[in-house]
Amino acid sequence: MNAEGQVLFEIKGLCKSFGSFEMRDLNLDIPQGYVVGLIGENGAGKTTLIKCITGANIIDSGSIRLFGSEDRTEIDGRVGVVFDECHLFQQMTGAQIGKLMSTLFGNWDQTRYSELMSTFGIPEEKKLKEYSRGMRMKIQVAVALSHNPELVIMDEATAGMDPAARDEFLDLVMDYMQDENHTVLMSSHITSDLERIADYIVFIHKGRIVMNGPKDEILENYGIAKGSERDILAIGRENIISLRREELSTSALVADRKGVAEAFPELVVDPASLDDIMVMVIRGDSA
Repeated sequence: MNAEGQVLFEIKGLCKSFGSFEMRDLNLDIPQGYVVGLIGENGAGKTTLIKCITGANIIDSGSIRLFGSEDRTEIDGRVGVVFDECHLFQQMTGAQIGKLMSTLFGNWDQTRYSELMSTFGIPEEKKLKEYSRGMRMKIQVAVALSHNPELVIMDEATAGMDPAARDEFLDLVMDYMQDENHTVLMSSHITSDLERIADYIVFIHKGRIVMNGPKDEILENYGIAKGSERDILAIGRENIISLRREELSTSALVADRKGVAEAFPELVVDPASLDDIMVMVIRGDSA
């Protein structure tokens, strides 16, 4: 942990519900100096959680402390946000957005903003309503990174970007993280991006956190065991996170890949990617 184990923000007993969706008793500590990847299927609660953290959603109960405070007025300038939908003024040009932000943020860096706009290939004279979805995401990123926030929160920031633009964006995130006091919370459906840059992974499913921890430990320890249903169940239900029964074989998600492979040499136990883990939890049966 880059910042000597400091907790940047902590969530305790968070509850939020609307319609049929419910997020209940959610607890999470996010360490400072990390890129934290937030994963989960559509409707799992990623955007709801991000909006609760930023104050865009009012929570039903529980607490969210950022930089040791629950008062958003004390920390707004220290946080940069990129939502999955652009909330900047659509009638304004990129240049006008820059001038507006300079009046809102005391540490606004106009040179940095212009550099990012140029890097992303965004014409500053065009109105936002004329931008593509990908370009609107990019200008949000430019705004978020141009007032030197300590925490950047991004909700599907790479949505609408082509592979080259995504690669460029990930390089920017890694450059931003050269300062060990910086932290990124980033949700994405593109788990390969998170496998590349994330230090820590939080997996939310049906409004619950089902997995969180250092990415390297997760990828090192989790595995997919494959074999007959009888052989798979011999692992012990207490050691199986999720099961998938198919016509010719059964698969199990396990959290101790090496231990299972050693104890049951007749099974094939492969490393699990973040995609593998998500699919097994979402489509599998709990053990």
